[in-house]
Amino acid sequence: MYATDFAQVGANIQERLQLKGMSQQELANALSISKQVMNKIIKGYKAINVNELARIASILGVTTDSLLLMSDDVNSANDRDLSFMGKISDIETRQKVDLIRSAIDEIHLLEELVNG
Repeated sequence: MYATDFAQVGANIQERLQLKGMSQQELANALSISKQVMNKIIKGYKAINVNELARIASILGVTTDSLLLMSDDVNSANDRDLSFMGKISDIETRQKVDLIRSAIDEIHLLEELVNG
């Protein structure tokens, strides 16, 4: 199930920051925004658009879907997205699928920039 508010998206971003060992300041720098604006995004006080979400996902090395899911679903996002294929248990296959997802996210970002 997808998040219904920006606070959930912000919580997902914060969780991914922690998993990556990255600070809010580092993400803010990568996005060329202030730490205060980044903090507002994390707390759900600032709405973000699709382009911003795609940039954040790219920087964090995750899919935009993983940032949009309800918190209980974040860890199982990859498995549910591929439920028609069954569960992926092989690490090498998981890495290949994640690489493909990252490439697709980057293509979406490039399309947005070109069509912007």
